Amino acid sequence: MRKLLSLAALLAVWETAARLSPVPRQLFPPFTNVLVALWSLLLSGQLLENYLITLARTVSGFILGAGLGVLIGLALVYRKLAYETLYPVVTLLYAIPAVAWIPLFMIWVGLNEALPISVVFMCSFAPMVYITLTGARKVEDDVIKVARTLGANDLKIVTTILFPQALPSILSGLKVEAGMAWRSCFVAEMVAMSSGLGFIAMEAESILRVDIILAVILVLAISNYLFQELFEKIEVSILRRWGISK
Repeated sequence: MRKLLSLAALLAVWETAARLSPVPRQLFPPFTNVLVALWSLLLSGQLLENYLITLARTVSGFILGAGLGVLIGLALVYRKLAYETLYPVVTLLYAIPAVAWIPLFMIWVGLNEALPISVVFMCSFAPMVYITLTGARKVEDDVIKVARTLGANDLKIVTTILFPQALPSILSGLKVEAGMAWRSCFVAEMVAMSSGLGFIAMEAESILRVDIILAVILVLAISNYLFQELFEKIEVSILRRWGISK
């Protein structure tokens, strides 16, 4: 209830400020004007078409990047030599913003569907490797040695010791990176694509349609929020099933 009240208060302030402000409404439109623009985009079919394109790119890149990141993270933490050799590389990649890869991917993969998916992949991959490593490294080496002594094979150690230990970190990381994936895809579309929500925003900028830009940003914010809520529920459900308190 508090969230709804705070949101309603924010929208009321926005509406009032825009109507009382000396700034032209073309540059600072009221919230109701943004809703009108949003409704027009919906009726034209432009919003749904481009939203589904952005959604597909985001989900594809996120699943590939996050999934591979978790697997490689578990593999690295299990092999001490690989961990010591590659951990600095992972740390370096983790520190690079995903959007910094856009110019390179524009050259390497071209201006096609692979571009935003590749950007989202990089946005999800390195962070999930790092997060998985950090979570799984909490397991003491002695625990693994004891497990080996008791006859546990490599797969058993990964699935019953390392993965459960890293699970809370992995789920929290997925929740955060899901939001980052949306943002990365949006920026890639703004810079280099001719479809998607980012493209609509840049097209609106060229004709000074601030109301459309804000409508697209509103859709992006709602999508991000829904993803966060979805992963929050998934996180709680999985941790409860594994008997892990959050």
